[in-house]
Amino acid sequence: MTIDELRQILNPLDASPTECDGMTRLCHTQLFQHNIPHQVYRGSCRVDSQLIPFHFWIDLTEHLRGWRVDYRLRMWLKDKKLDVPHGVFNLAAFSQVHYQGEAIEMSPLSEPLFQILSLDSTSLIACQSKP
Repeated sequence: MTIDELRQILNPLDASPTECDGMTRLCHTQLFQHNIPHQVYRGSCRVDSQLIPFHFWIDLTEHLRGWRVDYRLRMWLKDKKLDVPHGVFNLAAFSQVHYQGEAIEMSPLSEPLFQILSLDSTSLIACQSKP
């Protein structure tokens, strides 16, 4: 699988109204279902002088080693002018970003929970307005 193919699988999840833990669970479930080797992490991230003390992300492994999945780092940063990675990216391209954490085990989401968490807010509003 190429990085572009991987982005096609994961990018649609970016519309979900989740924070880093929920988004990581969604991405982990998709990666698991597509048999893409990866490892989930929990820890902290520093971008220049800003620290995010509690954060989740995914590192790709094997033939995709060096690539990271993080769709929620930007949401925690106050300085919107910082060059912050988003989505599926090569960590080496962002020397100002420093992750520190530990690998954790995470079960994939059940199909019903995956469907609920992956709804965007527009879909949720549409569902609520139906009689």
